[in-house]
Amino acid sequence: MQLADIQEARRRIAGQLAFTPCARSATLSAMTGADLYLKFENLQFTASFKERGALNCLLQLTEAEAAKGVIAMSAGNHAQALAYHGQRLSIPTTIVMPRYTPNAKVAQTRVFNAEVILHGSQFDETLAFTKSLAAERELVLVHPYDDPRVMAGQGTVALEMIEQIPDLEVVLVSVGGGGLISGMATAIKSLAPSVEVIGVQMRRFPAVFEVFHGVNSAGGPPSTVAEGIAVATPGAHTLPIIRRLVDDMLLVDEEQVEQGIFNLLEIEKTLVEGAGAASLAAVFADEARFRNRRTGLVLCGGNLDMMILSSVLQRGLVRSHRLVRLQVEIPDVPGALAQLTAVLADLESNIVDIQHQRTFGVSSVRASRVALVLQMRGEEQIDQVVDALAERGYEASFSG
Repeated sequence: MQLADIQEARRRIAGQLAFTPCARSATLSAMTGADLYLKFENLQFTASFKERGALNCLLQLTEAEAAKGVIAMSAGNHAQALAYHGQRLSIPTTIVMPRYTPNAKVAQTRVFNAEVILHGSQFDETLAFTKSLAAERELVLVHPYDDPRVMAGQGTVALEMIEQIPDLEVVLVSVGGGGLISGMATAIKSLAPSVEVIGVQMRRFPAVFEVFHGVNSAGGPPSTVAEGIAVATPGAHTLPIIRRLVDDMLLVDEEQVEQGIFNLLEIEKTLVEGAGAASLAAVFADEARFRNRRTGLVLCGGNLDMMILSSVLQRGLVRSHRLVRLQVEIPDVPGALAQLTAVLADLESNIVDIQHQRTFGVSSVRASRVALVLQMRGEEQIDQVVDALAERGYEASFSG
């Protein structure tokens, strides 16, 4: 894959998907000390950059290939992107998904009239079945990342960012199998070689990081909030490009990515999935490295499960001390609980949840323990509530 392939991909897909905005975030820049620009790929129709590579591949099929159709193995954004543009171009699409794929993702893919087949419980098993079915039905296999046509399509993100961000100095890109960063690095190093290209992976799924740095990391449990980049094996086409053109690879933790999702939703009013927030998480993890540098972040996708989003928001409120747990012991007499809640109301602490316990964790048979979840303004209000309760004779403790 060369720069010319990416430029041709841009001409090929022009007008058939969104030219996504790339805007400076004044608030996040002030918070991190970097000069941050956000590329909103989560605003594509199927909410991810995957449309670029899928469409570029579909548009290069011969008439015979297009008539028979394509097949892909994917449980997420690539599946929706291929199915959507396949329907739009009247190209039959078959998507093979692991059996554990959430029903919502299956339904979202079937919306575009793709044939969805559930097979296998592990990546290798599902991929082997997909390859076998492609050969049996004579379908073109469109790999989610390890295909030069897909890589070239993803590289068009970089062409746009170079034009949209004046004097760009560094780009941070989330990395799973490497399709996005290999395409982007090819474009950037050809047109603006001084721009630093940095990949970001989850600490639990560090396959490219390990190869890039020649290390073995601890990894972690096989679950992550950034399932879009939870790839165990980098691509055969992508890895050589990453080794040659990418400047560095970083790791981020689950909590850092969760906070990135929270910050982007609260501050920029934009919904990103875990993979989309990894680049911002990397900036917060090492603010000194990016301070005063004009930095582009790719918000690569916005397909986040609503149950996961709910948990991320609740956990974010806890981290910012806007949702806290209070434990307080009160006398086990009529009216004691009402007096406690009245005090909390006077202190402008909204009670979200309350549990009254007489048996466990109390100092006396004549006492009871109340556990409350309170809505607060932040850490300053917590100190005010603890001091006020102590003045009234209550023993209270807070926890996150």
